[in-house]
Amino acid sequence: MMQNKQGFLAICLALAGCSLVPDYRRPSDAVPEAWKNPAPKTQTGGAAISPVWWKLFGSAELDRLMNEALVNNRDLAAVTRRIDQFRALAKIAGAPLLPAVGAGGSYTYDDGTRFNGGQSTWQGQWNLSYEVDLWGRLRAGRDSARAHLDNARFSLDALRLTVMGDVAQTYFTLLGLKDRRAIAEENFKNISEVLALIESRFEAGAATALDVAQQQTERANAAAQVARLSQDIAQTENALAVLLGRPPQQFEPQGRTLQGIRIPNADPARPAALFEQRPDVRGAEAELIAAHADIGVARAAFYPKLELGADNIFTAAMMSQPAGIAVAAGATLSQPIFQGGRLEGELERTKARRNELVEVYRQTLLIAYREVEDALALGGQAARRREQLHLSVNSASEAYELGLERYLAGATDYQTLLNVQRSLLNARDSEVQAHVDVLTASVLLYKALGGGWRRL
Repeated sequence: MMQNKQGFLAICLALAGCSLVPDYRRPSDAVPEAWKNPAPKTQTGGAAISPVWWKLFGSAELDRLMNEALVNNRDLAAVTRRIDQFRALAKIAGAPLLPAVGAGGSYTYDDGTRFNGGQSTWQGQWNLSYEVDLWGRLRAGRDSARAHLDNARFSLDALRLTVMGDVAQTYFTLLGLKDRRAIAEENFKNISEVLALIESRFEAGAATALDVAQQQTERANAAAQVARLSQDIAQTENALAVLLGRPPQQFEPQGRTLQGIRIPNADPARPAALFEQRPDVRGAEAELIAAHADIGVARAAFYPKLELGADNIFTAAMMSQPAGIAVAAGATLSQPIFQGGRLEGELERTKARRNELVEVYRQTLLIAYREVEDALALGGQAARRREQLHLSVNSASEAYELGLERYLAGATDYQTLLNVQRSLLNARDSEVQAHVDVLTASVLLYKALGGGWRRL
């Protein structure tokens, strides 16, 4: 009989190496060979991106702002605390793989009667329990929790990358708004000077009241443009302050212009590199790995569960009873027979969840491809647009000077002067916006390529 029990336990322990978790394979979709909108050729040849890519813009203030945001951003702090929760859950999930030991005790005292002395007794107990992981259920649960922890870490890395991109984009937008306000203020000054000339000509009979009224309208519109840009600047500064984890009342950036900001060139590697370069893609894959482990847990629930246990009880009577020890050991084997479809339903649920996450992973990868293509397209078109607008500004400046001279000489009418005046403002304002778009495209490209992220 003892030999039969030992043989049974040996078989059970051998089965403890089994696993019902399906083999994991990364979804194999077609991967593009190259980008549709290739970046300008550089000497890097798709070299790894620096994790501190924002330093390539050459702005000391941006460096300070970025470092502050990575330390103080409240969203990053919240996700860091969430990682602590998943780390604790992973510890809980791994605990059943080890034996559980408990202990307890009691003490009593009987003071007896007038003729008998008192008596003290105590009793101690410890117990040990251990579930043999016959079908890998406990290991699968632990592996699922660890995969969820990996996803939480990847989510933090992805959020860090988002914060980096938002800080850089917001900062460049802010500098662009300041440049545009400076242009609007200069335009207001020019319009005011032209208004003074037109009013002088009107008094001399060389201009009409309509000319004066139209130029006054232009000056009012120019003042309104300055006010609107000042409002946009205030709101953008507030947004940047929140990214840094600061109250807006305690923040005022020093940068005044986009001039001096360098435009770096990022040469992306082949699309297949995004499998490893982007934390959001890795996070989606971690959730998929967890789903595979959950299927193993659901499958193992159909099979027997073996639990081993031992109890040790020891007592002593301090006055009259001898010490005693009793040890009990046993094994319990349980097998589900009828669960009303609960086990089948749980297995179907985990499989459906796995299939859902396969599509989530594929969609995440598609979005990654799209974001790189969008950044490449924006960068190329914005750079060309900026070049053309720079030429337009030069031409509009010459046209304005000539138009003003001809108007004062009486060789052209006021409407012609008004048109060239507006053209100059629009060209200069559009050139700054194109400059911001070029910088934004660089930021978006670094972000879309993973920003130099590597799993630690």
